[in-house]
Amino acid sequence: MQNKAQMSSSFNYIFAIIIGGIIFMFFVGFAYKFMGFGESIGAAGLVNSLNDEFAAFSASDSAEKTLSFNKESSFRVYEGKVISNEQTKQIDHIVYAPYLVEGREILISTKSLELPYRVGNVFYVDDGNTLYILVYDSNTEEVVEELINSYNSIPTNLPKYSVDVNDINANVQDLIGASNNYDNVRFVFFTKYDSVLSTIQSNFNAYEILYVISSEEDYSSGYVVYPDSSQVTYLSYPLLIGAMISGDAYMYSYNYDLVLEKVSRVSNVYLEKSKLLETKLPECEYTLIKSALSSYMSILGNDGYSVYVTNIENVEEENQKLGGDCPEVY
Repeated sequence: MQNKAQMSSSFNYIFAIIIGGIIFMFFVGFAYKFMGFGESIGAAGLVNSLNDEFAAFSASDSAEKTLSFNKESSFRVYEGKVISNEQTKQIDHIVYAPYLVEGREILISTKSLELPYRVGNVFYVDDGNTLYILVYDSNTEEVVEELINSYNSIPTNLPKYSVDVNDINANVQDLIGASNNYDNVRFVFFTKYDSVLSTIQSNFNAYEILYVISSEEDYSSGYVVYPDSSQVTYLSYPLLIGAMISGDAYMYSYNYDLVLEKVSRVSNVYLEKSKLLETKLPECEYTLIKSALSSYMSILGNDGYSVYVTNIENVEEENQKLGGDCPEVY
């Protein structure tokens, strides 16, 4: 009897250990699942909050904001989507950003885009880990000054630095000092860089070189050449800034195509408006503005920037001829 009791007691003890182990493993598994779920909620909150900020900024001509998080965040803005930790949010905004945005603080900003009338807003997202160094010569010094200190300037919350190309070789230590707190340096040249390339290569590890080309005196439109030699077209300073920030030519071009779609839609609205005004005001001459708008819409998708400049100027000129009893189209 005693042996039976001992066996029963031992069995109960072993059974309790097994049941306890099962319960323990259940709670451990549940905890891991809950941790993963919590991370997903954080990612969903991040992509939703970004989309909300874009929507709120859409009414502004120019705005900037820093978003702070209680932990390191990481996401991509790619092909019209914000992607974080397998959470994806489709966005209906033109957003320029690096390959990967990560950190506890995210810099967002916006500028209205007028080509020549307002077609919407472009947005910039950055993590502050890259220093943008704008390099000029005597011919482009005013252009860079405009990009640094005017209404059309690069958002103030983006890290930037400007330098004369002639000072790079002589004062490279100043550039090194300015870039010490950044993971990457992106040089944006508004002049040729052959004479300083070896200095950059010798003193910077994580760097990229972009080259801006334009026949416009103020560089308001032109081309940007990326490190892989891909060349993209930009129209206006807001798109130039977008090209400076974009991870590569493809990421920029995706958003540039969205810009042209918006230009097409808004231009068509103004074309229809000009037809309506012509019907209601037969004494007014809307033939030329209609022709200018039609011509502008016909060249959308062209790779060169000069044809855009010509057509935009033509639309502006014909619209300015209207007024008074013959209302302007925009």
